Amino acid sequence: MNDYFYGWYFRCQGEESIAVIPAVHLSSRTGSCSIQVVTEAGSLYQEFPIRQFRISRDREVMQIGENLFSKKGIRLNLEASLPEKSVRSMKKEFHEDLPGCKRLRISGHLRFGEFARPKYDIMGPFSRIPGMECRHAVYSMKHTVNVELKLGKKTIRFVDGDGYMEGDSGTSFPQKYIWTQHFLKEGSFMTAAASIPLGGICFNGTVGFLYWRNREYRFATYLGARIRKMKEGELLIRQGRSTLRIRLKQKHGHVLNAPHNGRMIRKIQEDIACGAEYTLMYRNHVLLHTITDKAAAEYETEEEQNEDYNNHSRKNKRKISERRHRGVQ
Repeated sequence: MNDYFYGWYFRCQGEESIAVIPAVHLSSRTGSCSIQVVTEAGSLYQEFPIRQFRISRDREVMQIGENLFSKKGIRLNLEASLPEKSVRSMKKEFHEDLPGCKRLRISGHLRFGEFARPKYDIMGPFSRIPGMECRHAVYSMKHTVNVELKLGKKTIRFVDGDGYMEGDSGTSFPQKYIWTQHFLKEGSFMTAAASIPLGGICFNGTVGFLYWRNREYRFATYLGARIRKMKEGELLIRQGRSTLRIRLKQKHGHVLNAPHNGRMIRKIQEDIACGAEYTLMYRNHVLLHTITDKAAAEYETEEEQNEDYNNHSRKNKRKISERRHRGVQ
């Protein structure tokens, strides 16, 4: 069994924002699948046996247990765990008052409208390069979301809300990256920039789009885009005579499990309703400038990994050292 992960990311925004992330993760030692739900109050996670995973990529349908994901919508029926750090805030937000309660019932159905699909693979020619650590995909730049989900005793309703769908696959998330997505009144926006190891070298690459009034404008390394700045919360990209500047103001972020060598052992943080400023210029002309407190953002731009990831790496190195000391190859 090779190290591998494959997952979809659904973002839905109405009066409130949520994200739903179904995924499968495989390593040389084990295999499982999972569902993560991110709300403005916190995140929830539930892992399932690999035997409960089904997928049809041609039909774009994924099933994990009783939960169904497709281009037509999402159906959820599960109990998910609350991270220790967010138990208090999540219980208050979703009206769960039982002491010791660390799980939340999630159920309901979301119905999607027609997908606004990109003109071609967001990775462009990079989609055909073997051995990439992480491949990104965009399935819908924008669609409508209707109906409702129930989390605990709280109901989140969507009436002609905004939806977005993307996906990732490979072995691990990039060590350093910035990702953000935002809905505009007449479109949407997504940009991702990351350090990319490939063939013994490492370079910074970017992909993204501005979907505006039914037209797609794309930024990408394979189109000549260059990252001029990528530090915590700030991204500057130039492509030809166009300049894109992004400033993110994460309030706190919520913990998500992310893949490393096919296993969901890395901890990252995502905020699905944070402050952000986006500016797109052509020469000296401002084509787009918007400030929002409803953007989704995720970034890890420090060289150091988080404490959990470091601890896991140290444990692995210690095990390898012990095996070598015993003469086990």
